[in-house]
Amino acid sequence: MSNKFRWRDNPNIIARLLDANNINTWKAQEVVLKPNEACVFIVDGRIGDILTEKIVGNIAGGFNRFLGEMMGVTAKDRRLLFAMTGPADISVPFSANLPNGGKVSGFVNVRVQLRNDDIPKLLNMFANSAPVLDRKRLAEVLHNELMMRVVNPSLAECSSDEDLRSAAFQDKFEMRTEVELRSTLSTLGFTLLKAFLTANQTDNEKIIQLNAELSAATQTEGAHAEALMERIAVREAAMLRRIECEFNIQKAEAAGKVTVELQSELKDLRKQEARWEAELKRDEGKLNLRMKESSHKTDQAMALFEQVQAKKRDRVAQTQEHQNQRMDKQNELQVKMMEMAAQNDALTPEVMQEFLRQQTAQKAVDGPGADSQDNSLSKVNNSICPNCSKQIMPNWKACPHCGISL
Repeated sequence: MSNKFRWRDNPNIIARLLDANNINTWKAQEVVLKPNEACVFIVDGRIGDILTEKIVGNIAGGFNRFLGEMMGVTAKDRRLLFAMTGPADISVPFSANLPNGGKVSGFVNVRVQLRNDDIPKLLNMFANSAPVLDRKRLAEVLHNELMMRVVNPSLAECSSDEDLRSAAFQDKFEMRTEVELRSTLSTLGFTLLKAFLTANQTDNEKIIQLNAELSAATQTEGAHAEALMERIAVREAAMLRRIECEFNIQKAEAAGKVTVELQSELKDLRKQEARWEAELKRDEGKLNLRMKESSHKTDQAMALFEQVQAKKRDRVAQTQEHQNQRMDKQNELQVKMMEMAAQNDALTPEVMQEFLRQQTAQKAVDGPGADSQDNSLSKVNNSICPNCSKQIMPNWKACPHCGISL
């Protein structure tokens, strides 16, 4: 039994050099070569047949080959060179300047192909590099030579951006690429099929595009403005005509409607006057009612205040009378005590001083109460309006009876 071997697991791989001695499996390996794939056997340093479009069995591994290697029957160095024979597009980036100072960047697209007879030339590539050749590696190999011998001389002949986009420039670029890269590609085994330059938009082209977009936007905005002005003019004419017609109609009807309008306006004025008069009467009634309520409350407060003051005056008079009686009794008692002391020859200066001291102390106790009562009575008696002679509170600022300021 055999097992299928895949030499290409990435679509970017173009060629691969494989050492068959490194494939050590118990099952024999076989490979299926498609129409665009080829395989070259290199046995002990000699290039063998070039195979394509077939199934190649027993290329490496297997028990029989293991026995052959043990017995020294098989070759000591066996290598397999696989390659893609279909066209391959290689994109090489570049960046350069035009003679007018504009910067140009883009890609150089080179389409190459490996012929079956030229596949062994790939050994020149693998002699000093990895045994795998892909599109990126091939682009790196061609980049410097392509820039110095093809791109820069071709761009130096372009006097403007228009020349860069012309078909004549592409034809000259393809011919220059074919002439300048022929030896290099031939050494590697490739054949040039097509070459063209794809440049990005330059700064001048961007400026031209922006100017064109700005001009188109300006023209579009101008057209919109003109259309809007025309619509406004049409609306204005229609509105003026409508106003003129309404004015003529009102002028024609004014003669017959003046009297009716005046009468209607007069009726409205009379209704308004009647409504205002009713509102005025209503407000006056509310004001009179509030005044009556306020006067009634004031009279009630004054009556209550008079009752309180009368009771207070009676209480003060009773207190004063009681105090006078107590003082009279105390004076009589003191006189009797003095007489008794004089009769018994006990009226000494010390007794007189003690008598005067007690009398002074008693007056000191009774004096402030009497004075405060006299002051309160005077304050009560003085709380009378000087204009209408009615009772008022001491802290009132105006008389509620006559309205004068106190």
